[in-house]
Amino acid sequence: MGIVFRQSAKNILVTGMGAILGAVITWVSTKYIAKREYGFMGNFTNYAVTLSQILLVGLNSTLSVYVHRFAENGRKKRALLTFTFAIPVAILCLVTVAYYMLRPWILGHFQPADQPLMNGYFEWLPFYTLLFIYMVLLEQYLASQLKVAVAAFMREVAYRVGFMVVLLLFATGYIGFDTLIKGSILLYAMPIVVMVWLSARTKDFGLSLGRTDLSNAEYREMIHFTWYHFLLASSVLLVNYMDVMLLPFYDHGGFASAAVYRNALVLISFLQIPSKALIPASYTVLAKAFTENDLPKAADLFRRSSNNILIATVGMGLLLCCNLGNVLQIFPAGYADLAPVFLILALGNLVNIATGMNDQVLSITNYYKFNFYLSLVLVVVLFVLIRVLVPQYSVFGAAWATAITMISFNTVKCLFIWKKLGMQPFSRNTLLVLVAAAPALVAGYFLPHFFSTVRHIYINAFADACLRSAVIGIVYFIMLLWLRPSADLTEYLAAIKKNKRLF
Repeated sequence: MGIVFRQSAKNILVTGMGAILGAVITWVSTKYIAKREYGFMGNFTNYAVTLSQILLVGLNSTLSVYVHRFAENGRKKRALLTFTFAIPVAILCLVTVAYYMLRPWILGHFQPADQPLMNGYFEWLPFYTLLFIYMVLLEQYLASQLKVAVAAFMREVAYRVGFMVVLLLFATGYIGFDTLIKGSILLYAMPIVVMVWLSARTKDFGLSLGRTDLSNAEYREMIHFTWYHFLLASSVLLVNYMDVMLLPFYDHGGFASAAVYRNALVLISFLQIPSKALIPASYTVLAKAFTENDLPKAADLFRRSSNNILIATVGMGLLLCCNLGNVLQIFPAGYADLAPVFLILALGNLVNIATGMNDQVLSITNYYKFNFYLSLVLVVVLFVLIRVLVPQYSVFGAAWATAITMISFNTVKCLFIWKKLGMQPFSRNTLLVLVAAAPALVAGYFLPHFFSTVRHIYINAFADACLRSAVIGIVYFIMLLWLRPSADLTEYLAAIKKNKRLF
């Protein structure tokens, strides 16, 4: 776990920088972009992300697993890259034809006030989707080469710096909303170009037109693997994105309601920073352990990784929950509902993270079919819950539908892995993490507000957030040092003390 922990520590810093930039962008956006237009921007991106994941047909999972099998054979590796990079483009071309043919039917699903926005940028969605397809594939490849932090930097930091420049140009009146939308899409070409350059510097990266570089048996095996992972990825993706995508359809507020929900998801993205940072590096090592059929090592990695992710996630959750009041202070009127929506979604996400790397284990082993069938059932359940709850409870209905589905989904997966593989993420250390969190929660929640928000609202809210976060962090850190719930964390801190550096 040594290199995994160091890579993950770098990735946490990069992802954290990106999340902070994202928060600043969110604040500036809500200040200068109308609520409906802001909601449209977020949902349009979500549509592109969702389509890209579906049109990848599971090839990103195929690339991450098979690149290790062909690591010592350059011809096979290049054939694999050709297989995974070419097929999504061909599929996108076919889907784009149907997309244009169904234009009236698609636009008819949106609220009347939202249809002009969707109609105005309808043609940009296929191109936007293509950019995300290659973003995912290149990032997956760089992660397989243990360049997780570099790939994350391009996605989380470089793009957002560029977008911040475009947003400030809009805020100061130098460009209009149309240029803002198109510029934000075109900016994704920048990290793609850089990731191509970084990938080209790795061993045997390239494309091959040699049909015989891979045998027919290898192609059949990859197609079989890809097909089930496509079905799995599609269903899991719908579980994760269906709430925000369908909210404008069934809520009369349309994109305006989506704007509130989107801001709650921005806060949730902070909660997901530890898992986003730790899982890619851990997944590579975990996949290798399963490939070598070393189940004891895989079980140990699964348990330790899950515990490390939980420690960091609980810490982030403490900071977010105790600072919701400060968050609401700096947002414009009309966004107050984001706090309760965040708390509902946080409940589902904490259960998801606490149950460990279930999806990663099931995707590597022969039980990935079970994950698909379970996901398929839960997609139907989530759709029904959204269809029933959103018209009555708006954004709260969408949040509860998602939380209930996530909790059910991950509980079943956790029990299945425990039964079939004898692997489970919980141990005595899990309880110690929760014990360490309790005093920090009390300290952060009951700490008095020393700074008035009547004057200098932004400065005082920021000062209160810094003080409150410092108190929470110190108490939580002291409790972790005392209880020692993670050997990896203890080893990492000892290395910092010895070497006088973070990595």
